[in-house]
Amino acid sequence: MKWEFTELAHPAFTSLMRRLSSAGFKREFAHVAVLPDWWAPGCEDDPSLLPDVEIRVARFVGAPLAVVRDTSAPLEAPKYQNAQLRRVRDINRDRLGPAIHAALQVGSAAIRNLTAPALRIPPQDPLAWRRDITTAGPLLQLADVVADLWKRGIPVLHAETLPNPSFQGLVADVEGRPIIVLGHDQDEPARLAFIIAHEVAHIVFGDCAPGSPVVDEQEEVSDDHVIEARADQYASTVMTGGVAIPHVQASGFKDLAMKASAVEKAQRIDASSVVWAWARRTGDYAMATMAAQALYRTKGGKRALRALFDQYVDLENASDSDRALLRCLHGDPQRDAVAS
Repeated sequence: MKWEFTELAHPAFTSLMRRLSSAGFKREFAHVAVLPDWWAPGCEDDPSLLPDVEIRVARFVGAPLAVVRDTSAPLEAPKYQNAQLRRVRDINRDRLGPAIHAALQVGSAAIRNLTAPALRIPPQDPLAWRRDITTAGPLLQLADVVADLWKRGIPVLHAETLPNPSFQGLVADVEGRPIIVLGHDQDEPARLAFIIAHEVAHIVFGDCAPGSPVVDEQEEVSDDHVIEARADQYASTVMTGGVAIPHVQASGFKDLAMKASAVEKAQRIDASSVVWAWARRTGDYAMATMAAQALYRTKGGKRALRALFDQYVDLENASDSDRALLRCLHGDPQRDAVAS
């Protein structure tokens, strides 16, 4: 359900939510990520609950409690001046700040509740990492890649609720551990696997550092920067095992799907990988999407990511504020129950 304020809402609560919205954290996001899981319509009418909300807001934005309680003081999203924005199309750095901050807060919550083993970074040699990954079938799949990362202590998170504008992928060093956060509503398994492997390249080559996340805003935007070209090459090698993906020529999406399927049978390269390699080369992502649909391989990625998250993060013993942050992720049962 969509939360609405009642006419009886406490003025200080209304003011706080408006100031939080002005900082880039709109009402829908705040109700998921900041308010407690027991919050229900009408709670905003009760002034005795306001101190708890103020503490939560202060903790989330990193502001002194006195500033949060001062209705005349504006709230501001933290600035990430050292963030490395890649493949960005006409978006001011400050506009991405709220999404970056929210992603880092969600990542911190996941790390605090990890049941994963000690951190092991994948090797810089993409073929060496490929050999390390245990596959469930003849082709390397999304779940194989992500399961290996969780086993190495690297969280892979698919955020369903983030401030707008958001990003495609973010990799950051949080509390001494790398995290990968996906921010777009992408569900196609092979495409997600490539994006994740691309973000892993930023980790293994040391492209990000504490306070300096790498943020890929759009896949479709060309970026010839050396770190992006290197990350794309790393991801492609991981997904194909070093076999060059043929440069197929296609007259339409059905033709592209048929030729990609033929490559998979002949060379054991996932047909979807062929389709998205074609898209990156031609820039025609619309046709690639239709070809992926023709292959019936556009669904299930988010579900696979959620299953692995549930395996490695202890939600039952997480703090109330951490559970609120983790409700931002796809497939959260508490958020989905409330929304129904």
